[in-house]
Amino acid sequence: MNLSERIKKARKAAGLTQAQLAELVGIAQTAVSQLESGKTLRSSYLIQIARECGVNSNWLASGEGDMKDPEDFRKLGMALVKELFSGEHEDDAVANLALRGRLETLRAARDIVPSDFGAVEIPYLIELDNPDEPGKTIVEKSAVASLMFNEHALEKQHVLPNKAVAAVVVGNSMAPVLSDGSSVVANTDETGVVDGKIYVIDHGGQIRIKILHRLPGAGIRIRSYNQLEYADEIYTQQEMAESGINIVGRVFWGASFF
Repeated sequence: MNLSERIKKARKAAGLTQAQLAELVGIAQTAVSQLESGKTLRSSYLIQIARECGVNSNWLASGEGDMKDPEDFRKLGMALVKELFSGEHEDDAVANLALRGRLETLRAARDIVPSDFGAVEIPYLIELDNPDEPGKTIVEKSAVASLMFNEHALEKQHVLPNKAVAAVVVGNSMAPVLSDGSSVVANTDETGVVDGKIYVIDHGGQIRIKILHRLPGAGIRIRSYNQLEYADEIYTQQEMAESGINIVGRVFWGASFF
């Protein structure tokens, strides 16, 4: 059994899709796909993959030893996810796993969403390592983390459920309106800039939530509420393309703890 076959076997034994495994490890789904297809013959993420699948890392890398990891990190990881999104705590989940760090920023969203009566599931946007450009990230929809949103509220905003995405505010640039850890929901059908509205932006693989203004020549001004610490950013149309700035959608809902 070669490496690609062992990775696929481990993933299936853990009951994970490629997208779910990729997110738990912190890489793009294409990276997992390339490993399982044999297009990529080595990876620096084998230890993390073994941990999330609950298998022996030595077996995964070389085929030596038993497949099953006696420490069953997969069980601990799932216990941690359960704790985060359901509030049910298990003693074994106190382990200092990298999973806790990646999911901790979503904790604030758990208790501040609208009523789940007639709810729809809206995926969070997340940043994952770019397999084609080491050191850089790409923005993708999460296969694990989502926000439950009232369907009637979407209808009132004229937003189709499959066109809504959620994102987490990081830092104080949008304070005091949106504090660090706030959740927002955006309509991906609305990418045209209306001056003064808030948008979710994919800026070269970084998720940003900012106020936008149109500028002559199809450029934009990116503005923060906290202008004392964050100056306006101005981009021409060409600079937007060079910087990889893409407007994901207009924010129509947000929630925050103060």
